[in-house]
Amino acid sequence: MAQEKVNLRPDSFAEGGGLIDDFDGLISDIRFGLSPDGYVSGDPITLCLANFEVEDGEEHTELYTIGGQDDFAADDSGMGLVKLKGKSTLTKTSKLAMLLESLVVAGFPLNKMDEDNIGYLVGFRGHFLRKPVEYKGLKKKDDRENTVLLCTEIIKLPWESKGAAGKKGKASAKVDEGLADTVAGIIQGVIIDNDGEVAKKNMLSALFKNDDMNALENKKVALKLSSNDSFLKERDEWTYEDGILKMK
Repeated sequence: MAQEKVNLRPDSFAEGGGLIDDFDGLISDIRFGLSPDGYVSGDPITLCLANFEVEDGEEHTELYTIGGQDDFAADDSGMGLVKLKGKSTLTKTSKLAMLLESLVVAGFPLNKMDEDNIGYLVGFRGHFLRKPVEYKGLKKKDDRENTVLLCTEIIKLPWESKGAAGKKGKASAKVDEGLADTVAGIIQGVIIDNDGEVAKKNMLSALFKNDDMNALENKKVALKLSSNDSFLKERDEWTYEDGILKMK
């Protein structure tokens, strides 16, 4: 098999850093969870993790800050936040707040934004552009610019394709047993990696970056199944009570 050569001509070079920018994309999943390994030094922090499907078929996970390290935590569903200290809302300097405000500026109806569940953004399609962010007193890391991915144009609101999506959802309501067993095996691995006990919100955060989960062709269905309480309670591999999964 012939080896594929890398183009070394300057006009072919891509932007570095693995960051996507200036694209039309679909928010296929969005939830709160702990930061991935290596994102921060010390203990992980709670972030908003948004999964984008780009037109060329690629998927990208963008991390949005929500506040200080001890301000908020993900709720059991992973779709909402609970406060840990005095703050009861996001500050406008958090990257998630900037994303949500960019949606409103682009024309997303404010009355369609749930107060305590970020899931209303799943299915949103728009144009996204990366913009620089400056925080007073914050030093740049390795001279790299701090940026945030924002919406500049609405292409389709989630409910605009609700009729077609609803029919599709009913058709896919019966989950394939093979997929269910595969998902259960991946979840079981996460529980074992956490010494046999893990909170649902942390399990979902781990699945979001799990190689086996990301390799699935029907990843979206698998992630939705993983967050389904009925599915988690009916499996024999573990017990699920009060938001905690434990190996039997």
